[in-house]
Amino acid sequence: MIWLCLTVLIFTLLSFYFVFGEYKKGRFPKKAFVFVAFLDGVIVLLSGILILQLLL
Repeated sequence: MIWLCLTVLIFTLLSFYFVFGEYKKGRFPKKAFVFVAFLDGVIVLLSGILILQLLL
């Protein structure tokens, strides 16, 4: 189960990295970037909590 949470965490961070790169180049609207960043933040937070629960 922990490998699944780590996979979700890694791909979420990668998606944020690539979306941020597109936003900095001006090819991604600010509203969409804020929405994606918010959702990625929620997913990272929940994945981190699940990983901590599995480890403890």
